Amino acid sequence: MTGQRGRSADRVARRRAARGPALPAGHGRPLPGGPALPAALALGLPLAGAAAGELSGSGTGGPVFALAAVLGTGLAVALSGRNGWWWVLATSPLVVLGATAAVELTAHRDRYQGKGLATGAAKWVVHGFPVMAGAAAAAVTVIAVRLVRARRRQHG
Repeated sequence: MTGQRGRSADRVARRRAARGPALPAGHGRPLPGGPALPAALALGLPLAGAAAGELSGSGTGGPVFALAAVLGTGLAVALSGRNGWWWVLATSPLVVLGATAAVELTAHRDRYQGKGLATGAAKWVVHGFPVMAGAAAAAVTVIAVRLVRARRRQHG
């Protein structure tokens, strides 16, 4: 019996050593809300920014929408774990396009009937591209900062 406990403890110690050094308290722990908070930020802020831009007259191509999309994406990556980073990064252009489409279709339903929908969709992609690129750049920047900070914590 005693020998088995010793071997089991050795296995546990080897697994812990293979994982690398433990993070300081408070790091790497999941958020109380789980993945719901980053998802709400990644989806909610761009949608709110698109609606605010439409109401202010600047539309979904304006600075309000761009700022909200970049901020929402950056905060979502900052609050996500490693697996969540790639989801936020990969879906940020789709979220921007979806927010644009939702607000445009709600605000100007009569414009997007028949062929107008295809024309509008092409316009949303072209005009939304700078916002999509900004959101993706924010995600990449936050990921890079988090990786550098984690590496510095490990090495000293």
